[in-house]
Amino acid sequence: MSEVDRKILVVDDEEPIRKLLARILERAGFEPVLAKDGLDAIEKVRSDASLRLVVSDLRMPNCGGLEFVKRVLGEFKRDFEFILLTGDGDKSDAVTALRLGVREFLDKPVERADLERAALDAQERLLGRDREAERVRKLELENVSKSQTLDDVTRKLGGAEQEMIDRLSLISQYRDIETAEHCVRVGLYSQLLADMAGLDLQTQRMIRLAGILHDIGKVGVPDEVLLKQGPLSDEEFKVMQRHTEIGYAMLNSSNNPVLEQAAVIARHHHEKWEGTGYCVGLSGENIPMVARIVSIADVYDALRSSRRYKPPFDHNEAVAIITKGDARTSPNMFDPHLLGLFAEHHSRFDTIFESMPDQLV
Repeated sequence: MSEVDRKILVVDDEEPIRKLLARILERAGFEPVLAKDGLDAIEKVRSDASLRLVVSDLRMPNCGGLEFVKRVLGEFKRDFEFILLTGDGDKSDAVTALRLGVREFLDKPVERADLERAALDAQERLLGRDREAERVRKLELENVSKSQTLDDVTRKLGGAEQEMIDRLSLISQYRDIETAEHCVRVGLYSQLLADMAGLDLQTQRMIRLAGILHDIGKVGVPDEVLLKQGPLSDEEFKVMQRHTEIGYAMLNSSNNPVLEQAAVIARHHHEKWEGTGYCVGLSGENIPMVARIVSIADVYDALRSSRRYKPPFDHNEAVAIITKGDARTSPNMFDPHLLGLFAEHHSRFDTIFESMPDQLV
């Protein structure tokens, strides 16, 4: 294990406690970097890109542990593991931290064995995600992750793939729907989730290609709805919902098996597991599996992407919204088995997103 992998940031406003935590972690094989509060810790993270493992008190002056976590996740494109030290009265803040992706909480005063275990477990999670990210880059993104323009993608694909990209390119010339990268990313997430769900290789490939055209029906949505700045009214939302039927009508006439699946996805990717989706209002396993898979992929990428009506969310925020819910999204919308796979392997989705940033088409 490298020196970088052993670094750990220790944040506490009380110097004796800070030094005690550092001694415990040194004996466990770590190399502590000390900070006296959240502001000091942010500067340490800013100046040292290898700092990803953090032990922090929750209650501190100037900048407490919760504010520190929020600011670090918002500012730095880095994979972190946080261990928060909590006392009586901190439970509500702990819940908030949990929603941000914090996995470890230790009650004060901290037991040496508990701190060692938590730090080693957090370190192993980081290293495991690093290994997984590298595997994904090599095996799943080899032919796509370096593509920076639609032309790059087009040159690398043929057959049904070429037809997919040609149609997407044609639509993008006339209508402002989404970026081409959004559509390709949704296909990649979908292939990844299909693999996790145990579907065969042919189906995985098909859902990657078909998923690219999930929103093709938006070509038929009027500009005043499609391009509206801000949220839609109830009537406008009903008009927007028609894109599922329009997409189905556009794709269903093809004899290409990939496009047949794309038609199913276009029609049903807004159905919800509990039955409140559209356009048909299917529920549970009555929703085609390919549409259930693309539903999670589409929601994740939409949360990560900038839209006229919202700023982009970071990875941890998107995961929390999908797995725990917010005002618009509920975990009950998704197939529970697929949702569990996403929750367990969500870092692989982040790898895909970061490998293919949005470009102008």
